[in-house]
Amino acid sequence: MIPKASYEFVSGGAGDEWTLRENRRAFNDYHIAAKRLIGLTKDNIDISTQLLGLKMQSPIMVAPMGAHAIVHDQGEKDTARGAGLANTLYCSSGASNATLEEIAKATTGPKWFQLYWNNDLQVTRSLLTRAKDASYSAIILTADALGPGQPDAFKAMGSAFRPNRNFGNHDPKKDGFGNFFDQKTSLTTADIQFIKKLTGLPVIVKGVLRPDDADRFIRAGANAIQVSNHGGRQIDGVPASITALPPIVKAVNKRVPVILDGGIRRGIDIIRAIAMGADAVAVGRPMLYGLGLGGAQGVESVINFLNNELKSTMLLTGAEKLSDLNPNYIEIVGQNEEYSTSQG
Repeated sequence: MIPKASYEFVSGGAGDEWTLRENRRAFNDYHIAAKRLIGLTKDNIDISTQLLGLKMQSPIMVAPMGAHAIVHDQGEKDTARGAGLANTLYCSSGASNATLEEIAKATTGPKWFQLYWNNDLQVTRSLLTRAKDASYSAIILTADALGPGQPDAFKAMGSAFRPNRNFGNHDPKKDGFGNFFDQKTSLTTADIQFIKKLTGLPVIVKGVLRPDDADRFIRAGANAIQVSNHGGRQIDGVPASITALPPIVKAVNKRVPVILDGGIRRGIDIIRAIAMGADAVAVGRPMLYGLGLGGAQGVESVINFLNNELKSTMLLTGAEKLSDLNPNYIEIVGQNEEYSTSQG
């Protein structure tokens, strides 16, 4: 259903794709220590949560991803519509083919906007102002990417992007301007405050893999930390997101929410992430596969599948609600001590 070039673009990663593979493999380092005979029924299970003022029916959100039109003609409009049908938070990428306004109109659910900081400050100001005017409730500052990651197999095909689809937020025919690829590389913590002062919105810093970075960003005003290696698309050789999560959670120390993305494919992955300290998870590639296969309904089906599997796995894990999950439910492979003990 998805053209070969599009599939290579979505499914691939940077370099030799070690990090891409590690994002999945590393979940196996953490076993579930399930509890038994605690009187749970499926009707008891509650997967709802709150995140930066949003009441969410589950901890699952649609991760920011660019260029959805390469897998479906309706692009981000249908991805956002599917997220709305599933009542799930949609994170709109600054690299979208549709404009942020078109995306905002397409979803009935909550939405955040992911900013790629442009060297032209006028362009950056415009994007942030437009996002606020379109009722996005938070801004994601991506710290680990300077444009769409392009796997080797995709680049070997030449210019495989559809020539009639560009970056909508910069399209002069749609009141946009500026060169998307002219991105600022010299980002600093001062940029967090710039966004907050201009928009008055909370800021999520995405792409965090070090606990000291998480601490610096929170001290600079970040309202949430997103543990992410950009799906292994930007730099190869960095750790899996789930591996980086525990020390970052410890450094954050509940000051702000922690979000994890990278490799989430099953309900049990979400349980591991939440038990290890994440407050929510963002899911990327599966949403685009759902989009390619079935448009908005395909995206909705992916979210419903993950929600239903999370509920059934919560029952089997012995946790009634997300807040019950903690490190006592995790055992590290190769260690006799429980995760909580080994982490001090």
